[in-house]
Amino acid sequence: MQIPRTLAALAVLLIAIAAWLLLVAPAPGVRYYEAQEMALATLGADGALPTAPPKTLAWQPANQRELVQWRGPYWLRWRLPAPANQDAADRALRVSVRAASRPFWNGQPLAANGIVGRSADEEQPGKVDIIRMLPPSSTRGTDEVVMLASSHHQWITPRGADAFVAVGPAASIYGHGIGAWLIAALATGALGAACLYFLAAQRGRPRVPGARLLLALGVVGLALPVVEAWRPLVGYVYPWHGPRLLMLLLLHLAAAILLPAYLARRFGVAVPKPARVAYLATLLALAAFVPSFDGRGAALLLLSLLTSAYVLLRAHGEPDERWPILTLVVAGALAVPFAGGIFLDGPYFLFLAVLMGFLLIRHAAQLRALDHYNALLREERTRLSLQLLQRGIHPHWLMNTLTGLQELIEQAPMRASRLVESLAEQFDRLRESSTRPSVPLEEELALCRNHLDIVGLALDRHIGFEVEGEHTGLWLPPGVLHAQVENALTHAGAMACAGHPFRLRIQREGDRWMLELRSARGTAPHRGQGTGTRYIEASLAATCPDGWRFEQGPNGNDWYGRMELTCAS
Repeated sequence: MQIPRTLAALAVLLIAIAAWLLLVAPAPGVRYYEAQEMALATLGADGALPTAPPKTLAWQPANQRELVQWRGPYWLRWRLPAPANQDAADRALRVSVRAASRPFWNGQPLAANGIVGRSADEEQPGKVDIIRMLPPSSTRGTDEVVMLASSHHQWITPRGADAFVAVGPAASIYGHGIGAWLIAALATGALGAACLYFLAAQRGRPRVPGARLLLALGVVGLALPVVEAWRPLVGYVYPWHGPRLLMLLLLHLAAAILLPAYLARRFGVAVPKPARVAYLATLLALAAFVPSFDGRGAALLLLSLLTSAYVLLRAHGEPDERWPILTLVVAGALAVPFAGGIFLDGPYFLFLAVLMGFLLIRHAAQLRALDHYNALLREERTRLSLQLLQRGIHPHWLMNTLTGLQELIEQAPMRASRLVESLAEQFDRLRESSTRPSVPLEEELALCRNHLDIVGLALDRHIGFEVEGEHTGLWLPPGVLHAQVENALTHAGAMACAGHPFRLRIQREGDRWMLELRSARGTAPHRGQGTGTRYIEASLAATCPDGWRFEQGPNGNDWYGRMELTCAS
């Protein structure tokens, strides 16, 4: 099962990324140009904005880092080679400038994008991306795009202006990248379906480790493509560009925290608190100080994937679950340095969708397996409850008790009356204990002492049961101490137990309880191998599957039984 799952998960990821890259490849005939020149706008004598590109202006080479600080009004200029076909009538211009703008094509005005203003009150912010159909090209062999712009409403100032234009056939300009977002939509829909399947599987069941972390990671995986697709599919006015980048950065940071945290919880890898604090501090430092936005996202992603791989390598067991996840994580880590910003612009959330879909489906499968295990556990507890009752009314013990009672009725009526009361109390305690998976230690001790009272009354000898150690809040499977008391009475004999009282010593270390019961040793060679021992081990395994230990054997003049439990409180 391991290899097919690994290959299937990796194949889905590679196919999705390959399809994305093919669909976002540059469209035929489309060319991209960064802003080539920039200049501050000169206002008229009356302070009015210019209505046409000036004949003379103090142009300077465009500098994206300096341009992002300009509030405007200012001019931008591009000089573009004219197409071979001067009569092309289906060409379009895509402008990406974080400003309100008024573009001109070879001196001819195009539809404005917002309203350019001298102040924030005058300006109406324009969209980050606009498309305009173009008139025929210049006959001089060079086209010129000149743009008057202003940007007063930048809430968050990026490091660069990213002012560029794209020119090409209208069909390519309008349709470029739409197919890639269809793939992203399919991946997002698949992830959404996996989240719904996970919630349906989780409903009404006890939570398994990491369920909330996984669901939070699924929400991040759904939010990333939505925020990423906001610009190319819907668009927004430029003041929202900074907040959108901040949202993406926070989503990258959340994914970088949640992914290794979930894997550590899911596979039981203990991570010391100093290591967790150091990892979180490193993530925050990368998010704050790496120079570019793409660099920050790539650094967060790479550190998260490397940490996740380390967690998976430290985990033990469940190779069928770990190796497909490790394969995807390593593939993503290798893609980050090679693809860089391209990986963040699309393949990243495809990768996250495939990984999250796999994790959610496998988590739901784990819930189904847990349901099956719980059903078996309920059956086992029912069997153990019946066995507890059967042990309490064992024919041999009951016959001996009734024979002793008959003698007491004739010889010591008062003791006989007390024995009948103790016997009724014993059956009532057994009935009550058999209906519950665990009981407080006080009830288990009362059951043991009641049993010893019955035997002691029949013999006219007191059989002691001493307890040492604090035991507040301790719960046990019903009958595990009672079974040891019965074994001692059977194999060592009641008279030996009367001369050698039972001694129970209780210790606690963190979440682990240790109970050591000492009794008379006796001479039976087969002690510790019968139905009583099997009952004790089965009860501990049913109540505390992964956190119990039981051992017993001779120790000097004593016979001791030692139980260790981690789920007894």
